[in-house]
Amino acid sequence: MEYFKKKYRDIAMRAIRDFDDIFLTMKPKDLYAHGLPHNINATHLVDTLRSMGLITYKWSAQDGIYSIDLTDMGRCYFECQHDLARKEKIEWIRYAITTAIALAAFIKSFFF
Repeated sequence: MEYFKKKYRDIAMRAIRDFDDIFLTMKPKDLYAHGLPHNINATHLVDTLRSMGLITYKWSAQDGIYSIDLTDMGRCYFECQHDLARKEKIEWIRYAITTAIALAAFIKSFFF
């Protein structure tokens, strides 16, 4: 399975969220009109988002994927990403403070 960068997942989720808000049906090829580069396989990206639990879709043998819908987890995708980034920032600050204190104690031990 292909790995997709977070920015491509974000583009797809924004497009799907916008379509979901106005109750239109969306197909994977519609993602290209919303900023997804043409060198990215939209169908595989949609499969990845479904595997992550962010979307569901209806599929038929004739048309392939013909309707994409957000799950509850998909509706809060950006809020969850923001919360995760905030937690990582807090952890980084804690690490920096702890390292600075340890470094100061190490330097102090040589001079006193």
